[in-house]
Amino acid sequence: MVEKKLIVDELRLSYSGLFEVEEFYRFVDDWIMEHGMEREIKMKHEDISHDGKNIKWEIEIWKNRVEWQKQVIRLRALMSDVREIIVEKGSGKKRLNQGKVLIILDTFLESELGGRWQNKPWFYFSRALYDRFIWKIWTNKYEDLAIKDTNEIHSALKSHFNRYAY
Repeated sequence: MVEKKLIVDELRLSYSGLFEVEEFYRFVDDWIMEHGMEREIKMKHEDISHDGKNIKWEIEIWKNRVEWQKQVIRLRALMSDVREIIVEKGSGKKRLNQGKVLIILDTFLESELGGRWQNKPWFYFSRALYDRFIWKIWTNKYEDLAIKDTNEIHSALKSHFNRYAY
């Protein structure tokens, strides 16, 4: 049985203006590769309306810290009113997207202890006490690394969207 512990709950980033959807996907993939993580696409959905495209993209980024614990960052990108426009910059023209973007980051730790502690209620209770008061330094090390990675991707995404500001 996997035990999940929520570390970061709904860290948000919103942006409205010019951006490139495909460049955003590439940027996230490059960041994942640079940090030695893996990803799984949970949902990719596009609706086309008279206001523009509405895109929902959800991925889970994970990294195994130790054999029994996995750090998972859930990235949800909600893009609304996305339209394609042509921008003239210098002597050339470039196709960009214009719309609103909301990015929500959740981070949690999944620990798998092989069912050893979950067999009896007394063991589960004693493990919770042990983790909370005695062995706290060891488990907090992985929480701090998860928070650090979440803040890094948040600031990287923020700087990525700030490149498009004129």
